[in-house]
Amino acid sequence: MARSGKSEELQVVEGEHLPANPARLPRLRLGSIREVRRELVKVYGLAKAGRLPTQDASRLVFMLQALAGMIKDHEIEARVEQLEAAQDEIKRSHYPA
Repeated sequence: MARSGKSEELQVVEGEHLPANPARLPRLRLGSIREVRRELVKVYGLAKAGRLPTQDASRLVFMLQALAGMIKDHEIEARVEQLEAAQDEIKRSHYPA
């Protein structure tokens, strides 16, 4: 690592000097379909404006679609479990052992 005149450390990456501890990026919130949809809109906007190469945008969209599918599957699984539990409760109340 190279030292500058200041006390902060720098690291060289392919000829560029970057801070050793880069600023943290804001945490992405992608835990719901709504949040994934918002991120898809952002990616689309960046690609449409030419600020994100379409090849990169395509990759991100693919990953976001996979994430959305997993969220949907999880939500459906939770609903099925709730229905099964409700059905079991109805059976127990109508047909006590």
